[in-house]
Amino acid sequence: MIVADAYMTAEILSWSRSKGLFAGVSLSGASLRPDRDSNLELYGAKLDNKQILMTKTEPPPAAHALIAELDKYSMRKDGK
Repeated sequence: MIVADAYMTAEILSWSRSKGLFAGVSLSGASLRPDRDSNLELYGAKLDNKQILMTKTEPPPAAHALIAELDKYSMRKDGK
């Protein structure tokens, strides 16, 4: 049994010829937290993440180069 995804990018690759149950556990994690001070610096207002993502907030000028690069690989080409 090989445990991986189709691109072979899994963190764990395992080979087994035995029968039975195999279980893997990962105890690492991450969290996303709002940084209103950084949002103030970028957007000129202390916006929370929901306001930025769910409204028509214009991307800050600092994001334009990143958006243009991502659009090269996206079906969306308008930068919005």
